[in-house]
Amino acid sequence: MENEQKQYELTCILEPHLDGADLENFKKDLEKIVSNNNGQIKHLAEPEKKELSYPINKQGQAIYIVSHLVFEASNVAEFLKELKINKLVVRHLMTILEIPKADSDRSKAPRKPRIKKEEDEGKPAFANLPAGRQGATADKKDNLNLEEIDKKLDELVGL
Repeated sequence: MENEQKQYELTCILEPHLDGADLENFKKDLEKIVSNNNGQIKHLAEPEKKELSYPINKQGQAIYIVSHLVFEASNVAEFLKELKINKLVVRHLMTILEIPKADSDRSKAPRKPRIKKEEDEGKPAFANLPAGRQGATADKKDNLNLEEIDKKLDELVGL
């Protein structure tokens, strides 16, 4: 059985002191590790220096590189082992990229309009709901009629 290839997003946090030549060497090393594990790099973003939320190894800044990779699932573990060995990588995170399929998206399917029946005329909107779904409004309607409401209003107003 052949393993299915999946798309992954890899975020690498690198030492903040790296310059252009060091970053280019890291990119080449990353490409080599990916190809050694039968993977492909689909996208490799430019390195970006950012402030960290909390210090890592007493550093307040780091260089982020985000890339999109394609691997067979069986090769991911070996790839991550090789990535961990690299001294420039402070932290890394690899996640599966979820690609939404348009065919399976039911939330965008058009809804069928409800056809109003003759027996629905004059009834409140909640009257057609099943008995358990009508809520307290239906119960109150049964208990009070308009005459009782008028009497209570007159009492309150003092007429």
